[in-house]
Amino acid sequence: MFLLEKLFGNKSSAKVDAIKMLPAAYAEMVGDAGHCRLKRLHPALGVFELHFSTANGEKYACQMTACVAGVDIVFATNNRSVLVSPPFSLAKLRPVFDIALADR
Repeated sequence: MFLLEKLFGNKSSAKVDAIKMLPAAYAEMVGDAGHCRLKRLHPALGVFELHFSTANGEKYACQMTACVAGVDIVFATNNRSVLVSPPFSLAKLRPVFDIALADR
């Protein structure tokens, strides 16, 4: 199995920080209407889970992968993908939720 450890660098790289920014991007997008948590982040493999919950108690979990393409990150789930280019910001990460929540 090909490990992405060298591509992602260490756990404190900008690309890993971009993945860790996803819950904050979701909070900015929906406000008090929902919540997102990042779980099971494995930077060496490029996999993680996003756990969503809504104000009315609905819950949804999405397994995602992240792959480095040059300086960009490609997020993928459910046979969909989106490319995010640096500098990574909360606004640039919003399309990730379009694919994460598409099959909800």
